[in-house]
Amino acid sequence: MQLLLMKQGGQELYVGPLGHHSSHLISYFEGIHGVNKIKDAYNPTTWMLEVTTSIKEMELGIDFAEVYTFILFI
Repeated sequence: MQLLLMKQGGQELYVGPLGHHSSHLISYFEGIHGVNKIKDAYNPTTWMLEVTTSIKEMELGIDFAEVYTFILFI
């Protein structure tokens, strides 16, 4: 199963496979410096929505859309 995750304004945050129990999505976001790891038995969808908020972006000093675009061109 594939996921297209966008932020308000239509910028892509993640496009790709979810993986078994959302493992690919989790690995991607946990690989971004400062993003909290998902807790055991926590709902991956809830976690993803919590870690990608504009408030989190301000706290971490990053733009998830820019991070995703940068990773595409590596």
